[in-house]
Amino acid sequence: MVARKLRSSKGFITFVVCIAMLTDMFLANLILPVLPYALSERVGLAQEDVQRWNSILLASFGGAQMLGSLFFGWIGDKNPSRQTPFVLGLVTLGTSTLCFALGTTIPVLLLARLLQGLSSAVVFTIGSALLVDIVGNDGMGKASGYTSMSITIGILLGPVAGGFIYNHEGYFAVFLPAFAFLGLDIYLRFIAVVEKRIPFGSHPVESPNLTSPSVDVTGNTYGTDGRGLVPAGQDTSKSDRFPNADLHGSQRNTETESLLPKAQPRSGGSSNLILLSSPRFLVAIVCLFTVNSFTTGFNGVLPVYVHDIFGFNATKSACLFLILALPALLSPISGALTDRFGTKLPAAGGLLLLTPTLVLLRLIHPAVTSPFVKLGLMMSSIGISVTLLNPAFIKEISCAVQEIEQASPGIFGPYGANAQAYGLLSCAFAGGSMVGPLYAGFIRARFGWPEDMDFAGIMSFYIEQ
Repeated sequence: MVARKLRSSKGFITFVVCIAMLTDMFLANLILPVLPYALSERVGLAQEDVQRWNSILLASFGGAQMLGSLFFGWIGDKNPSRQTPFVLGLVTLGTSTLCFALGTTIPVLLLARLLQGLSSAVVFTIGSALLVDIVGNDGMGKASGYTSMSITIGILLGPVAGGFIYNHEGYFAVFLPAFAFLGLDIYLRFIAVVEKRIPFGSHPVESPNLTSPSVDVTGNTYGTDGRGLVPAGQDTSKSDRFPNADLHGSQRNTETESLLPKAQPRSGGSSNLILLSSPRFLVAIVCLFTVNSFTTGFNGVLPVYVHDIFGFNATKSACLFLILALPALLSPISGALTDRFGTKLPAAGGLLLLTPTLVLLRLIHPAVTSPFVKLGLMMSSIGISVTLLNPAFIKEISCAVQEIEQASPGIFGPYGANAQAYGLLSCAFAGGSMVGPLYAGFIRARFGWPEDMDFAGIMSFYIEQ
């Protein structure tokens, strides 16, 4: 019984989702330093074709993630259990890894990258919705902080492990840690107890068995109540007296400080359109898209710029990106602040720090002294601001969904719209990842580095308003 309670606890489910996201990002980035060599040596492409196909394969990941997020968000909210699509994502990730390990043709590698994008869509969409089910809105800030930290660790470890292992042990050895992570992920996802949800408005009938059964993947049954998840046998009378009770039967501490004032949503229609008609939801999505485009935009312009102007080698460029990413390890603290003080304060603080830093980057020119130190300080400042922003905006998503449902109960159907909401969020991340390097590279090539940073600063100032 103790083991069963542990496997269904908030902490354990949060840990499982974090490992799933870490594994997904680790595997998606593991192949990045190896992919050009795979195209030339295993596929046999001419060197002049390697850059083109490498870019196509990288872009296909974002496209698959965007489309998959919408689809799996819809699936996640139509299915009473999050477990089924969550495990489907695991199968997709394992298949993509196998295709990369064995593939020797462009179609197989393209299929592998598309499957990786679909897997990321499942993990982020269903995993985030599962966290809302388990921890509720009041704990979503801290939970999203842990997931942000896990994603960052995966992004950092993947390329380092891939490049190091390939240089010392060869191509196939690269996938040994991949399958090790997959094994851990499979084990955790299958022992986690994920309870089925009861449709909105359903109430248990008074009988000796007061709760409807829920089933985990091991066949164990657990009770549920109302629309959310509660332990079997818990008194359900409180939810009848308080319709705003949270998923565990306690009175909800509704988020009071939204980024925008409350607005009445439209009734009926597509869940995605209803969500996007909410100003609170829309501003969170736009901000996440814009901020992610800033950080990924550096991927396209910073290494080239510092190499051309200062002669930085690959190691120094990698250190700059490491400095940019390291503050994300403090995301759980940022998330806890979001739960404690609301989303408005961390979001405002992050944007107030981000905007001047982006503008100051225009001062990094050939005549500047100690460019590496100054760039490092600015990268650290940007990393801290993003660490403050992401948990706040992610929590805004679940709070916006709750606000709409309170205004119009049942508007999203029997199982709500958390998965679809985080599907749109995943689309925003993927879109920012695709657009960021494109516009940053275009502006720098067409106008120059100062104008590139000015544009980023103006966009940051705009969303700050």
